[in-house]
Amino acid sequence: MKIISRFNRKDIKELQVDESIFALQNGYLGVRGNFSEGYNQEDYKQTLINGFYNYYDYSYEENSPAFPQKGQRIINVIDGQSIDIYLDDKAINLENCNLKNLERHFDLEKGITTRKAKYTTKEGQIINIFEERLLSFIQKELLIIKLGISSPNYEGSIKIISRLKLPNKQTIDEHDSRINVSNNNEIHILNKQIETDKAILFSESTTSSLKLRVGMKHNADFKCQISHNGINAEKCYNLTKNRQIEVIKYVAFITDTLDEIAELSVEDSLDKAMLNGYEYYQNQQILYLNDFWNKSDILIEGDDFLNKSVLYNIYQLNSCSVSNEHLSIPAKGLTGEGYEGHYFWDTEIYMIPFFILTNPDKAKNLLMCRYHQFEEGRKIARSHGATQGVKIPWRTINGKEVSPYYPSGSAQYHINSDLAYSIIQYFEYTNDINFIADYGFEILLETARFLYDVGNFFDNKFNINNVTGPDEYTTLVNNNYYTNSMAKYHFNYLVKIYQEHFNKLSKSIKRLSVTKTEIQEFSEAAKKMALPFDENKKIWLQDDSFSQKKPLDFKQLPKENFPLILHYHPLFIYKHQVLKQADTLLSLFLLDYDDLEIYNNSFDYYLPKTTHDSSLSRCIHSIVAFRLGHIDLGYKYLQDIVKIDLENTYNNTHHGLHIANSGGIYLSLIFGILGLRIKDGFILIRPSYIEKLKTISFKFFYQNTEIRFTLGKKIQILVNKPIKLGIYNDMIHINDTYQCDYI
Repeated sequence: MKIISRFNRKDIKELQVDESIFALQNGYLGVRGNFSEGYNQEDYKQTLINGFYNYYDYSYEENSPAFPQKGQRIINVIDGQSIDIYLDDKAINLENCNLKNLERHFDLEKGITTRKAKYTTKEGQIINIFEERLLSFIQKELLIIKLGISSPNYEGSIKIISRLKLPNKQTIDEHDSRINVSNNNEIHILNKQIETDKAILFSESTTSSLKLRVGMKHNADFKCQISHNGINAEKCYNLTKNRQIEVIKYVAFITDTLDEIAELSVEDSLDKAMLNGYEYYQNQQILYLNDFWNKSDILIEGDDFLNKSVLYNIYQLNSCSVSNEHLSIPAKGLTGEGYEGHYFWDTEIYMIPFFILTNPDKAKNLLMCRYHQFEEGRKIARSHGATQGVKIPWRTINGKEVSPYYPSGSAQYHINSDLAYSIIQYFEYTNDINFIADYGFEILLETARFLYDVGNFFDNKFNINNVTGPDEYTTLVNNNYYTNSMAKYHFNYLVKIYQEHFNKLSKSIKRLSVTKTEIQEFSEAAKKMALPFDENKKIWLQDDSFSQKKPLDFKQLPKENFPLILHYHPLFIYKHQVLKQADTLLSLFLLDYDDLEIYNNSFDYYLPKTTHDSSLSRCIHSIVAFRLGHIDLGYKYLQDIVKIDLENTYNNTHHGLHIANSGGIYLSLIFGILGLRIKDGFILIRPSYIEKLKTISFKFFYQNTEIRFTLGKKIQILVNKPIKLGIYNDMIHINDTYQCDYI
């Protein structure tokens, strides 16, 4: 059974972590796993909407007109979760009662969370609460909360107050640059409307002026009253011993951030929900998830925790995405306010591969989101002095660059080639030439034009200077290996696709004024790309200056001083040979570097210099370790990354899930253990045998062919149509099933 369970985690820090773990999301709407009855009067319940954000002013001591002048922050919207329970005018919550028992479950096949809580009041009454939550994958604006209340030793009146209200302000005393929570009012109410059986709040974000309508309706007659901060719906029940009362609350959130939601009426959405009833939505969730698991299921026998963690993470990764071309995936999904709800390069490199292999339409939507933000990307490029092309923002919601610290932010030019790489992978796995002709070629071209413009030829090499690679501990360097090697691949593939599909691309070529001379220039830049290499050590160098820096002895630093960026001045970090995350190694993996001696030398060189302060790091080291035959080390890293959220190993899961790591877990399995690659137009696998695991089964799609791999004592392959693929160094024709030994 695909169920994640937690028992008696009652400490406030554990509860805040579990708000992330039991968060529900559907790509449009996200609701954290708070208690509906709350913890206390200062409760901070979070509901987030993808693309619903505020602006705020940046303040620089030394400003520049080229710096972003405003930030963007996803905001906590109207609270529709709250259902307060009163016994003798005292609220049943952690402030007034003793929580004797707590049991929570996340059913990944039903798409619901459940919670059982046993409270004891100071007077000795026992109140049992059963809560079930469903955030619809089908009717995306709809949240349903089903609350059951019973008692074995109390009979009498119990009052329920269900609320729509402004959220409380969050107070955070952490000095963490990754979280930026406002103490200002982020949303205000425009109007409060009460109808016979429903209540609606009309609201607006305070600085971006985005509109939001939220309505609630119940399965019983509640008396609605306007309050100072929203609308309360009240009803008294007569509770008898061992008989449960049941409240079902339907809440609809309507904004214009999602096309299919924008034109909906709150009234119609709630009426539809009531007409369909709760069981209907339960069944719809099961049907949706049956289809999802049919396409994406992974079965690992021999490590139950690993298997459940993998399933949980790909479930949450899928739940982050939405079938819309104008929204992407925030770094924390919709499970928390960490990183302010921004879209990063994580999406292209760590998340999209999952969708390419299991749901290509969603992958295409994520790519199209970048395309729709191209006009802002052109403005960014011009602000960087480029006369042509598009610069993809390092962090954004609406396409504007909002990174105020450019050395480790907007200087990451590699994001242009990350997007290009993702488009190339999408094309290689789907053969969707129409997408390339209509959009993909333009994206490859405009992102390449920027990189060509900001680079220069010197000493018979093409250099890209003053950039930052994926590793944010080495900034503003010349010829970062990752940036340059990815740009080389980017340029070469652009030339290749121009030559091989010229007729299909002819309209785009004409519209974009592409000349043979320009294509030649890309080819020349790729051929002469500066790629720093140490001839003595036989390794690819991080950049031109990395080996000149002073080594940093991690053993001399207190363990509590990691991550380094939270405890040391950036200049202390930048002058040392220290990495936050995989950088050069990431390129070697993505581009399937095949000189294993240099690959292994580079791995051995960078491994002891990497802190893994970023959750993006260990998954890449896992993949590289498997590729180089370090099976035990690759498996160890895999075991580490599946614990990041479920065991809160980075101590910040309360800010939201590490969604890029969720994607990284999938990468570690598919590209690490299975060893999946594209080579010469065919898929290739190089499986690694893990003795501790009985079997691992994967399924994905390649150009409309369904392929299932089972790795046990032998390699088994099942296809739904004939295919030619590579296993290690052999090309094999498979009609339906195939079995072989490992090398």
